[in-house]
Amino acid sequence: MKVEDVKTVSIIGAGLMGHGIAQIFALAGYTVLLRDIKQELLMNAVNRMKDNLQKLSAAGLVRKEEIDTTLSRLKTTLDMKEAVASSDFMIEAASENIDLKKQIFREADKFSPEHAILATNTSGLQIADIAAITNRPGKVIGTHFWNPPYLLRAVEVVKGAGTTDETVKVTCDLLAKVGKKPVVVKKDIPGQIGIRVLYAMLREAMSLVENDVATAEDVDTVVKETLGTRLPVVGVLELADLSGVDLVLMVSKRLFKDLDNNPQPSKFLKNMVADGRTGIKSLKGFYNWTPESAASIVKKRDGHLLRILKEQA
Repeated sequence: MKVEDVKTVSIIGAGLMGHGIAQIFALAGYTVLLRDIKQELLMNAVNRMKDNLQKLSAAGLVRKEEIDTTLSRLKTTLDMKEAVASSDFMIEAASENIDLKKQIFREADKFSPEHAILATNTSGLQIADIAAITNRPGKVIGTHFWNPPYLLRAVEVVKGAGTTDETVKVTCDLLAKVGKKPVVVKKDIPGQIGIRVLYAMLREAMSLVENDVATAEDVDTVVKETLGTRLPVVGVLELADLSGVDLVLMVSKRLFKDLDNNPQPSKFLKNMVADGRTGIKSLKGFYNWTPESAASIVKKRDGHLLRILKEQA
């Protein structure tokens, strides 16, 4: 199989990630079948795609006439068989529930063509565990998109124990064709690349707040105004080279023993969740939120990402 053989893409799950992933492929010219278990979820997904495309149009990244054309390539369905029967490439974007994902892959394996590649948008579950319930483990792969998927370009392509090199190549080529930057995760480890780096940072940031070293606001200010301003152009390992690997070794010897290395979530974090401080959805977390401030920061984030995309276009 070659990337040119991929004509129809199926997206299973129309929620937070699924609708954005479907939009990416429809905008790139592919026939897309989007499946979920309720019609209202599918209708909401289409409306969110319209809003996303209008944002891209306002930013000069999509022509207005492309909006209707893109949506015309999309077909929604409640039926799993219909969703994958003509699929060349499926991406499952359901919640991080291994039993749910296995059920989806069991059905996809049964109803999709033998040549079809089956991908899962997971950041923590083992690809091999999901592949094991299919009759095509070599064609099962991980494709971890980041939220919002239509604005963030990197996609982690995770090779399971049985995934073939051909499947990896077709997946990477396909993602590149739709404007993404695929990176290959050669070992099927929990958290892959980005989540592991992010949670190492989160653990230390939360420890600083928990131990009253700094406030949440001040920790975030340092991240945004120092680390964050460089990261779009200088990755952490590039930064190590620029700083000097010998300096990194010297600081590591002194600092690593003092960094938080707790193998379990902190009591501080557990208490926050127990107290209902779950973030924007409860309007309280490390910060206190209002519906307006929550909407404002999402708008600010998306505007920033749109500017980056425009610069890279």
